[in-house]
Amino acid sequence: LDLVFFVYFVTHIFPTMLLDTYPALVPLTPDLLKSINQWYTENFNDPFFVNTPNWFRGFTYIELLLHLPFFFYVSIGLWKDTASIRLPMLVYSSHVTTTTFACLVELLFTKYEGLTDSQRNLLISFYFPYFLIPLVCMINSFIKLRMMENLSLQRKNK
Repeated sequence: LDLVFFVYFVTHIFPTMLLDTYPALVPLTPDLLKSINQWYTENFNDPFFVNTPNWFRGFTYIELLLHLPFFFYVSIGLWKDTASIRLPMLVYSSHVTTTTFACLVELLFTKYEGLTDSQRNLLISFYFPYFLIPLVCMINSFIKLRMMENLSLQRKNK
């Protein structure tokens, strides 16, 4: 699973810089990124990017200021098989599982003008892996932390 997590974090870096943080950086965005965002909103009609709600804009600031640096840190930690990354991975994963779940619920149960059912389903399919992979990462990190804790207790009790 660590290879899956490594690929997830490494491949998350560029979309975060190019797309995900766009609502947080609108005034500072170069024309190329504006074009990419315009293409995305025109083709997928993502309500979080068409008329960005303030709560989602807050998520984008967190992604820019906390997640983006974390992606580099955790990628290096996974590459080196560093045990100390498990707790930060657990914290990150529980946070992202929660925030992405909020986005999925919003997409599932809120009617947005101009958003077709096929666009909604496509957006859900885009967002769902960013819920599922962190959920698996959260469970896996918890299990690995418990195993390390048990091993430490066994050594202490010898």
